[in-house]
This record gives sequence, structure tokens and C-alpha cells, in this order.
Amino acid sequence: MSTVLETPMDKGPFMGLCPCQLKGSDTLAFLIWFLIWWFIGLLLIDWKHWRNGYPTALIASLGSFLLDTISIGGRRGFWSYQDPFLDGLWPNIILNLSLYPVGAWIYVQRFPRKKTHQWLWILLGAMILLIIELHLKLFGYMSYHNGWNMLYSALTNVFLLLMLRLHHLKVEQET
Repeated sequence: MSTVLETPMDKGPFMGLCPCQLKGSDTLAFLIWFLIWWFIGLLLIDWKHWRNGYPTALIASLGSFLLDTISIGGRRGFWSYQDPFLDGLWPNIILNLSLYPVGAWIYVQRFPRKKTHQWLWILLGAMILLIIELHLKLFGYMSYHNGWNMLYSALTNVFLLLMLRLHHLKVEQET
């Protein structure tokens, strides 16, 4: 038997529109994101040149694991994930093995050459990450702690995307 989670979608104009309100085996949001990102990766990663961006993808995944270790967890962290289907750190592990490495791989492989396009690419990457975060937050899979908010996430996303680009240019391409 399933129990209903209370989410922000239970109130106001969004009432009843949440497709993932059920607890238990009906809740697979992180696994769905995993499949979506690997499907996107199969389509958008240049597999003939898979080595281009692969080290940066690994760094993105490792960096996310480290950031999660520092920044998550109840009262002492900045955010946490909740999924009744995946207990403990499984939601983090799922994201760290899909969204972050695949997204970073696509991000560096398809990084534009023109300066104006580069800034738009960085902003697009930050917006995609914010949309995913907004989904997780609105449907009750993510919560903020200790003053963290979406603005901090947006600024952090831009900074981290700049660091991924720097890693790709200075570490990966110079070796």
C-alpha cells in the first residue's frame, strides 16, 4: 500500500498535478533522471572522440561526490535528497553517476568557440541544472538547510561550470 507525500504541488494551482506523489515503489525520480541523462549522453556525446571530455566527466563526478560529502546531510549540510525508494546516499550516487559526468562530458565536448556563445552555453548549463533542482525541490525530493537557496545554487552552478571548462582547457587538453 502506498502513502501520499505532501509536496508544494498539493497546494494552489498545482494541486494534484504531481506525477510522483506516491511513496514506495511508485517513486523512481532519481532512477528516471539516471536513464534520461544516459539517453541524452548516448545521443549527444561524440563517441568517436569519447576521450575528449572523459577526464573532465570523471572530475565532475568525483567533485560532486566530494561536494556531497561536505554539503549534504540534515542539520549540518546545505541540502539533502529524499526518496522513499532509494534510502541514504543512493540519490546522490545516482546523480553522481549520471547527471554530473554525462552533463560535463556534453558540456566540454560541445563548448562553442565564439565568446558570446560561450557565455550563453554556460548560462544554458546553469539553467538546465536549476530546472532539475527545481523539479526535485518542487516534488519533495530535495530540501535546503542552513540558509541555502536556489540563488546560491545558480551562482554555484555558474562557478562549477567555469571550473569544468578550465579543467578541460588547462589539464585535459594540455596533457
